Amino acid sequence: MSGRLMNEEGKPAPGLEPAPVPAFGAMSDGGHRTPGVHSSRRRRRSQAGAPWGAWALLFAATGMGAGVIWWFAAPGGAFYGSGTDYEVWLPRDLTLGLLLLAAGVATGVLALRGWRVPRGGAKLSLRLYFGLVLGALAGSVLAWRIGVFAGDLFQTPPANMANPSIVFSLRSPTVLLLWPLATSVLVVLAQLAGMSMGEEPASETREAPGQLAG
Repeated sequence: MSGRLMNEEGKPAPGLEPAPVPAFGAMSDGGHRTPGVHSSRRRRRSQAGAPWGAWALLFAATGMGAGVIWWFAAPGGAFYGSGTDYEVWLPRDLTLGLLLLAAGVATGVLALRGWRVPRGGAKLSLRLYFGLVLGALAGSVLAWRIGVFAGDLFQTPPANMANPSIVFSLRSPTVLLLWPLATSVLVVLAQLAGMSMGEEPASETREAPGQLAG
């Protein structure tokens, strides 16, 4: 049987050559991809997930830093003031609010630098937008809890507290919204500014052919 499939020179007869082996990473018979394509897909997915990991670290580090600064800078914290004086309660909340507002502006600027909103407006990435908002909110909560933890760790509350605000705490939880709001407003305003800059006057488009002709 094998002799019939070979010609006189010992080579396979025409039309009976073995099927070519698909290249590594190409489509094989049946439409299945070889391991090379799967490895490249995994590599692309890992590269796409890397920025999210960097953002998570940024939010965590910024939140922890804001909480520590709040404990040191706010009245009734590490250096000055006492929680028994009700006049320090409002400045204590305002100190955290200013820190979270600054963190929100910094987050928005970093996001826009990586986003590179072009002239004419870029398509708003809702995934990135909501990721920034949720990350900023998580960073605010972390800053709040770090500051309160520092107060519980280094301060001894009085035996009979007339008000829980005597200890280092946050009286107005709405302050925690300043970070995500600042980031959100800055990103949306930059998006709108990019869209408005894309509208060029019609006179410039009309004069262009005449200038080329001259």
